[in-house]
Amino acid sequence: MAAATKTKETGLGISGVEVTTLDRINTGILQVSIGLVVMMSGLAGIWGLATLVSAIAKSGGLAGLARGFMTAVTGQ
Repeated sequence: MAAATKTKETGLGISGVEVTTLDRINTGILQVSIGLVVMMSGLAGIWGLATLVSAIAKSGGLAGLARGFMTAVTGQ
């Protein structure tokens, strides 16, 4: 029987330290996770902008929006 050889795929990172395949997979997972967070933040920003434009249009302009906001806050 031939002796089993253990191979390990490695590369060099930025600082010259070996980077294993598992490290590369972890880096990929982190990049996808950060991408998802950024994408969801962008969607939340677009949603907020759309609701602001809708509120301005429905209240009759910025002055009506400010008046409605102050009425909601103060109750008068």
